[in-house]
Parts: sequence; structure tokens; C-alpha cells
Amino acid sequence: MRRFAKFATLTLLYLGLAIQAGCTPEPKPINAFNRPLTGIKRVVFIELAERNSSPGVAKDMTVALSHAVQARGLFGLDVVDRQDPICEAVSQVGRGGLTLDQIRKMHQAFKCDGILLGSTNDFRPHPRMQLGVSLRMVDLRRGRILWAVDHVWDTTDKAVEKRIRRFFSSQMRSGYEPMDWRIAMISPKVFEKFIAHELAETLPDPLQASAGKQGGQ
Repeated sequence: MRRFAKFATLTLLYLGLAIQAGCTPEPKPINAFNRPLTGIKRVVFIELAERNSSPGVAKDMTVALSHAVQARGLFGLDVVDRQDPICEAVSQVGRGGLTLDQIRKMHQAFKCDGILLGSTNDFRPHPRMQLGVSLRMVDLRRGRILWAVDHVWDTTDKAVEKRIRRFFSSQMRSGYEPMDWRIAMISPKVFEKFIAHELAETLPDPLQASAGKQGGQ
């Protein structure tokens, strides 16, 4: 009986090791801070600033991110060029945060519920693709952050590579043969689409937020 129990224990141990060896864990999503978007109907997206990035990267990333956010259908989104005179209140905003006076001026100037602003950081096309994005969405009515992300994507990271493959299989149309998902490793615009998709997916789901609120009542 003891011999059988020992055999069964060893069998279960080997099976566990075999399963672990054959299964790769799902890549972890990027970290983001967010609050429920209660009452947020219109957001103004200020074109991203460029920090240690090639000219044009911030503009292209702004376009990709605006499309990805609009695809979520959570609120209306208007994109404003950073050179627009209306952005004067934004020109002095650093990564440290907004002052109450800046928030008041933005609320008056843009007449919207929230403002989305940020930057592209440390873009590197060679020897591998790398791009950082910093974002903040501020509730101009209450003066608090609703959504914030500060992350760097690097194609040498195996977790990023796995997520790129998954993104291509679920989101991209055909026509990228013979490279398929590998084109994101060399094409900045395709890489930006992938990043924009991941960023937009971190926005809070209004259904989940509603369920959480009901659960807390």
C-alpha cells in the first residue's frame, strides 16, 4: 500500500512538471492607474509631446492612440494639435502634474469633461524597436486623475513579442505576408498600432465599474 502511495505521488509530481514545461504563462498586461469614467462624455486629447523621440513619432502615436481609444466607444474624443493657440495652458505642463489654475483654464478653454495629455519617450528604432509612452487623463470637473500609464515597450522582451503575436492574430487584417507579426519589429507605425491597442485596453470597462459599484453598496 505504501509502495502504491509513493508511486502515485511520484506520478502526480512528474505530471505537474510536464504540464509546467509544456505551458507558458500568459504575458502580464501593462500596469495602469484608472478610476471609473463616471459622467465623462467628452475628452480633449492634446497631441503627444516628444521627449527624446524622432520627429513625427509623437504625431503618429497620437493618431494611432486616438483611433484605438475611439474604438472602445467609452466617450467622445477630440484631438487638438499642440500648436493650436488654445493649448497655451498646456504648454508649461510638466510630468510633475497640473496646477489648479491650469485645470481651471483648461476647463474654460476646452469646455469638456476631461483632458488627455502625455508624451512619447526614448524612441529607439535600432538595434531593436523601443518606445515609451506617458499618459494622463484628468477630470477637469473634479481636478483628479482618471487614467495614467507610464510604460516602455521593447521588442527584445519575450512577453512583448508574445503580445504582438496575439495582437496580430486578433486585430490585424491579412496582407502582411510573408513577415506577418514580425513587421511590428521593424515598422514604427505598426509597432505604434500595437502599443495604442494595449493602451486603450487599459481604460476601465464601464460594465465592470458599474458591477463593482453595485457590489460595494
